[in-house]
Amino acid sequence: MHRPRRKNSGWPSPRAGTLDLTCPAPTSIPGYLFTLTLTGAWEDLPSPHPHHSPAEAAADHALTTARDITADYLPHDAVPATARINTLLGRPTDLPHLPVRLAWGHVHLTAEPDAIHAAQTHQRRQHEREQRRLEHDRRLDEARILRDTLMSDPSLALSYWFATAPHSIDTDTLPRLEALLNTAAAYAPQGQWAPLARLLHTFSERLTDEAKNHLIDTLATLTDRYGQPDITTDIQAMRTATEAGTDPQDRGQPDRA
Repeated sequence: MHRPRRKNSGWPSPRAGTLDLTCPAPTSIPGYLFTLTLTGAWEDLPSPHPHHSPAEAAADHALTTARDITADYLPHDAVPATARINTLLGRPTDLPHLPVRLAWGHVHLTAEPDAIHAAQTHQRRQHEREQRRLEHDRRLDEARILRDTLMSDPSLALSYWFATAPHSIDTDTLPRLEALLNTAAAYAPQGQWAPLARLLHTFSERLTDEAKNHLIDTLATLTDRYGQPDITTDIQAMRTATEAGTDPQDRGQPDRA
């Protein structure tokens, strides 16, 4: 015998409705806002415990999605922000942990002229700051390169000085250059090699030939000990060439007619 189905009184009839509201939405510039207009539709999901305010739940989900996106856009970027929001709201979405579905949502964004002007000013100032930073970094890099170059070879300092300010070269140039190198060396310990090379040159000038040869042999031994055999070979070649009265760079070159 066929029995009629008993109506399930524990599952209320599903509800549905629409959304239509307007509110402000943040932009990426504090103090300037979009005007956001939201339209859409919602519906209950089958549940023995329906949500008390399904319209507010659906609106909250849509507005949270939209406002999270607008916060990353400038006021004059309403078009791409709107496209991004509607891409997400244009499909049915079940609200997490709630018996409510946002059937669809659509957002329209506008911005006041003063907000758009502020965004353009903000972008221009950002660009100017970035250009100043890049120019500062470039000048700093040039200064470091110049410092390292001048401290490694004082003759380059003199050449640079002459090239950039030839009118300033006079009888006091060398003393001023020496003072410059000594001052720079105090702030760049690695640059102490330049004054040290000058001292070694002054020291070696006062030695006898025998003492100079001993000094060369000592330097060759030290370079070999510290794992620089190529430099050792060059030093020994320089001594041999000096003893023979020839320029080391001319050794091995054919005689010119």
